[in-house]
Amino acid sequence: MQKKFAFATIAVAGLATAASAQIRLSQNLEEFLVTGGVGVACASTAAPQTTTENSFARSFTLADFGISEGFTVSTVEFGIESLRLPTLIEADITVNLYQVPAGSPPTVAGTLVGSTVVALGDRSLEVITVDVDGSVDAGTALMVEIDVPNFQDLSGGLTGDVYFPGGNSFGQDAPSYLFSASCGLTEYTSYDAIAFPDTHLIIIAEGDVGGGGCRADIDGDGVLTIFDFLAFQNAFDAGDLSVADFDGDGVLTIFDFLTFQNEFDAGC
Repeated sequence: MQKKFAFATIAVAGLATAASAQIRLSQNLEEFLVTGGVGVACASTAAPQTTTENSFARSFTLADFGISEGFTVSTVEFGIESLRLPTLIEADITVNLYQVPAGSPPTVAGTLVGSTVVALGDRSLEVITVDVDGSVDAGTALMVEIDVPNFQDLSGGLTGDVYFPGGNSFGQDAPSYLFSASCGLTEYTSYDAIAFPDTHLIIIAEGDVGGGGCRADIDGDGVLTIFDFLAFQNAFDAGDLSVADFDGDGVLTIFDFLTFQNEFDAGC
């Protein structure tokens, strides 16, 4: 069965096996079962169907998982519904880790903290585990992005090369998101917002509590000084949420000053 969203198509999916982990940041109620009729990506409507550029993401606020410190990622798991390459041997899939403000959905304005590229050939009905290192600070959120190339450009036209993400419809604690300018999605958009509420992509981060920098050390020199206060004030005045939104509510208020001051006084 197929559905279409603009230039998007749904494919087939199946079972995958679990990977070992330390702490799992997961929003899927069912983490390992990939089902059909779920994966949505931007693709041509003309035959042979070929996918364009697609990025899939989830955002994990550390506090939602009871983590009050930083978090260091060691592996990422993501579902693949279908990777079919009739004209290519392999495709480079990029896994990116970003730090974003607490409570923030995936955004193109995140701070990149880790990245890896994995070359994959034809496969389907799988959950892939890749090693990728990156740390985010206490009081923030981790955004995990699965970035897939534009096969229409890579293979030179409509060649039938496709990638559809894997997931299921068994429930989730927070939405999964799609970004693809070719389908008019110029910012990360939840699947709910594009009329696919049952698309719950499997994207899971694993790692350990700890790591990341000291948030109050804004100038990054390893010590807390008046220059960190000045750097915070400059970021606040500039409206830079990625630096100055210390209470993670998405707006800059006096409470961000108070939270910064408390963390500064507590030391690193």
